[in-house]
Amino acid sequence: MHDLVVKDDDLVVATHGRSFWVLDDVTPLRQLNPKLPQTSIILYQPQTAIRLHYPDEVNKREPAGENPPNGAIIDYYFRQKPKDEVILEILDSSGKPVRRLSSREEKHDEPPTEWPDRVPEAKAIPAEAGMNRYAWNLRYQDPVEIPGAFYPDSGPRGPFVAPGDYQIRLTVAGQTQTVLLHVIGDPRVKGSEEGLREQLALLLQTRDRISQLHQAVNGIRDLKSQIDSFHQHFGGEQNLSRALDRTESLKGKISAVEEQLMQVNMKGSEADLAFSHNVERGI
Repeated sequence: MHDLVVKDDDLVVATHGRSFWVLDDVTPLRQLNPKLPQTSIILYQPQTAIRLHYPDEVNKREPAGENPPNGAIIDYYFRQKPKDEVILEILDSSGKPVRRLSSREEKHDEPPTEWPDRVPEAKAIPAEAGMNRYAWNLRYQDPVEIPGAFYPDSGPRGPFVAPGDYQIRLTVAGQTQTVLLHVIGDPRVKGSEEGLREQLALLLQTRDRISQLHQAVNGIRDLKSQIDSFHQHFGGEQNLSRALDRTESLKGKISAVEEQLMQVNMKGSEADLAFSHNVERGI
């Protein structure tokens, strides 16, 4: 190493050659104290987060360094690996929920990605013994998903939070710790915070309507699955023939509704050329 410098909350290490290395966010180091070994859980006070629009794709196939984590960096410590579910919640200044994250990710049948450079969002927070770090992308909770649905881009997502103060709450095995997070706007963007709040209100309404649409599609598909199961188990029962016919008719009617709500034939990006666009877009 040739030199060390601390720039804001980052440690930059320079070598004698043509390279340098950055330790992103040394905020937790500044909060160390002798009582750490006696504490089973620690949620560190995060550095101020900047509301930036980070790229969804990063080309890693060329020689390049690793970018810093996107969003608000949240650091926490467990003396031992938790056996119970770990919950990380973000609340606004009035205590209303913004985002809920868990160490137990819900598994869905995801379609194969068509974009190898896309940066996937981590849906589950780490929960290991020692230091843990999660980068929250400063977005509200996503809309309800349609498992396995294909979207030509990143799909519907929760909108970005407005600048202001937020609470971060970590809960595991009945223990809870809360710290404050301050979010500021992009200093390069000129505009009023009132405008951002009005935009956020509209985007949250849009997100909720998308959730309603997805819940309707999920309900239709669940009912169709039940009808298929009914036919599979009782298709040979003559005394149930009338009920079987009615359920098959019902399946046709709700399928027609489903096709009005979304493009059911969308299986890949080139399907845009073959099918009409009655599928909702991202926020």
